[in-house]
Amino acid sequence: MDMLAAARLGDEIAHGFGVAAMVAGAVVGALIGAAVVAATVATGGVAIAIIAGSVAAGGLSMFQIAKGLSTIFNLPEPGTGVLVEGSFNVRINLRNAMRAGQDHSSSCSGLPLNHPIWPFPVLIAEGSAKVTINGKPAARLQSKMVCGAHIKTGSENTFIGGPTVQVAFVLDIEGWMHTGLEALGLAALGAGLVVAAMAGVAALAGALAVGAAVYGGMALLGDLGDRLGPGYRDLLQGVAGMALLGLGPKLAARKPATAVPELTSRRAYLNQKFGRSGDMHGDINYRGNREVAANFFESQGYSKVDAQSYMNGLDFNHPVRVETLAPGKNLWQYQSPGAPQGNWYTLSPRVQPTELGINPMGTNRAANTIEPKVLNSYGTTRKVQVLRSTAAPTNDFWSVKGQSYPAKGGAQQLFSNDKGAFGALPSGGP
Repeated sequence: MDMLAAARLGDEIAHGFGVAAMVAGAVVGALIGAAVVAATVATGGVAIAIIAGSVAAGGLSMFQIAKGLSTIFNLPEPGTGVLVEGSFNVRINLRNAMRAGQDHSSSCSGLPLNHPIWPFPVLIAEGSAKVTINGKPAARLQSKMVCGAHIKTGSENTFIGGPTVQVAFVLDIEGWMHTGLEALGLAALGAGLVVAAMAGVAALAGALAVGAAVYGGMALLGDLGDRLGPGYRDLLQGVAGMALLGLGPKLAARKPATAVPELTSRRAYLNQKFGRSGDMHGDINYRGNREVAANFFESQGYSKVDAQSYMNGLDFNHPVRVETLAPGKNLWQYQSPGAPQGNWYTLSPRVQPTELGINPMGTNRAANTIEPKVLNSYGTTRKVQVLRSTAAPTNDFWSVKGQSYPAKGGAQQLFSNDKGAFGALPSGGP
């Protein structure tokens, strides 16, 4: 059990460099991650995983470097406050002994980069579980304050043992940030393995081999550091982590080796079979949007065949959602001259037919002539449920018999087969 120097009246508190180091490392990691994403042209979930992993690696590595340097060279931490009050009848080196849950510092500056200045008393939150002073746990070197700082100085010849007990809440920003970066790193690692698995067995095996090599190398550096002395484990592992992170953009910019033809062919086959693009984030959104549309058409009583014919006009790379329109909503619809009301509506009269995936020309069945489609206005007469989507690029083969028109799509559109909920407005709109 550790014997730590007893805390006394006038001893200093400090936060150390942990938070500042993690913030600086995370910023460097984010910049490096962005460079890797740019070099690999990664998108979606892959890009997020790269940046998240880089932020975590940078923050944790810089934390280890700062911790190692502080230990090896005994770097002085900037004092952020001074302990006041103390026991009324117990003295150490002729100075009042300090008690957890009772005594405090006069204030805390929060330096460097830990929290804003606390101009009020800051309670000692930790002390010895075995040694008490006036019924309170005895405070000692490294005991934490409620602001997250720790006692920096103590007696040169009086030491207090026993495990540490916490008697008040600690705003442990440094600890929480460290845990958060660890969790972020593990999440990025898991996402990377998922992406590797989707790329094939060979890619997954390669990722696992690289991970094992890095883990083993870090363990060896840690053992070497332990032999060199206190602080060297953190320093060596932190420097190695930043070095590996710095190599990321250079490795990403290298021209990849030619893939094994069989692996490339297999990947292309699986992507085509399951309708995948290779972008995991985009594929997830695509399937989700398609499911929303399929469920809507099923709820409206359409067969799978009929539903699919309508779904061909939707671009599932963009959001698809079900909405409820209130009465009085103005909408517009392009119709062939003399044709009845349809199921598709646009939100603006300025949208062109080609943006809705249709031919601007239509057949006037009464005159058997090809004429420009007419823009008619409608207003909702009651609440009505619609499917909102983005029009897909399509070849309109139904507007004019014997002709196929390549419409570009891209505009917002609404679908509803409840024609009674849409009343025709006078020509020219409301």
